[in-house]
Amino acid sequence: MVGKDLNISGYQYNYPKLFIKPPNGDEIDAESITSGLRYLDDDSDPVLTNTYTTDAGLDGQAYSYSQVGMNTVTGRFFLHYGDWYDYKMKKHEIANFFMQKGLYRIRTDAEPGIVKYVRAGNFQIKNPEDRSHYVQFSIPWENPSGVKWSLAYSDQLMEYDQNLWQYGMNLPNGVDLKYHFVNQHQFKVYNPSDVMIDPLQKYGIQIIVTGFNGSFDLVNQTTGDEFIYTGGLEPSDQLVLKDVNVYKNGKLSTNKGNLAWIRLEKEWNDFKIYGYNPVDIRFHFRFVYLN
Repeated sequence: MVGKDLNISGYQYNYPKLFIKPPNGDEIDAESITSGLRYLDDDSDPVLTNTYTTDAGLDGQAYSYSQVGMNTVTGRFFLHYGDWYDYKMKKHEIANFFMQKGLYRIRTDAEPGIVKYVRAGNFQIKNPEDRSHYVQFSIPWENPSGVKWSLAYSDQLMEYDQNLWQYGMNLPNGVDLKYHFVNQHQFKVYNPSDVMIDPLQKYGIQIIVTGFNGSFDLVNQTTGDEFIYTGGLEPSDQLVLKDVNVYKNGKLSTNKGNLAWIRLEKEWNDFKIYGYNPVDIRFHFRFVYLN
């Protein structure tokens, strides 16, 4: 996936490729929305909101917490059209595509392995007064999560030629990362995200356990987090830690745990499973990036 050259009044411009998956549809090249449409670029900045509290009688404010806030991804487009009737038709096709309710998944050929989930804000396409048949416009995409995500999940095969992975994702060079462990009671899990993966933040982590017998005890020795499931497991059972909830064979079973959850610190995390029973454990999550 490589950007193409665009010739405008004798000048050559190189523009990237944009791939969009609408709320109810398959991923497409933005150029296919209507003829003459070209994607120029996009830009965004992370938003960090700090919250403070005020104590009566004390000067200043005390820090409470920080929160990654919603940000805006501004996409710039170029449209070439013929006469007035062609302009009106293409403007309608663009509006019809982008004015759907729900989240769009967007990515470019500059970052094929990283996606953003956005909603289109209000935008204008205005016929220029000089009637030059060229118009440039911007679409402000609202990114409610405030972050970017890896296209693939951690436990998908890491082959760069599949466009699931790319350079610039904080992946350690020359290391065969593993997120699925069979009959290993001590192992390491790598989190290449820009942030800690905290289930309380609803980053969508799942830890899937099968083949275990008895009470299950999992410790992330890096963060000090320990999860204990006392409900009892048989080898045929499946235990899923999904964010802060626990499911046994698809049924909610959070009350059988110790009401704790497992976080993943940035980079390496050292895990230990207590006991010597056979176990199959898999970590299923997307990597999270701030910009």
